[in-house]
Amino acid sequence: MNEKKLSRKAVGFAAALVAAMLAAGTAFAQMGPGGEAGPRGQAILRALRAGLAQVDLSDQQKADIKALFESKKPAFQALREKTQADRAALKAASEAPTPDPAAVGKAFLKVKADGQAAKAQFEATRDELKALLTPEQWTKLQGFLSGLRHRRGGPGL
Repeated sequence: MNEKKLSRKAVGFAAALVAAMLAAGTAFAQMGPGGEAGPRGQAILRALRAGLAQVDLSDQQKADIKALFESKKPAFQALREKTQADRAALKAASEAPTPDPAAVGKAFLKVKADGQAAKAQFEATRDELKALLTPEQWTKLQGFLSGLRHRRGGPGL
């Protein structure tokens, strides 16, 4: 009897973890700079484009920034596809008639790792973008994005 209660608690806990990770992991999975970015990625791109328009970029900087984002598209898209597949596997494992807590946990850890990889990839791209701007331009861009976050609670770098 106690084993059944423990098993039900484990399955319930796993299901709660799945729900939380699906909600939180979506944001990371959709942050690619490509044209196929999800809603959060598109919002970040719009904010970034608006911010970059405010910092008086030279023609060379514009070309370098465009090349940077083009070079990152395949990696972001591959990570997005991996994250979507891992999330689907997690959902399937958690919705099985008798979910195996170990399988659900393993799938959850894959989705969590995907989120961490997406965050690291995003931060590396941000650092490369920062290297293309002057310190004054970067400060101005950060100020613009900070203002957006403050007014709308929106995305930022």
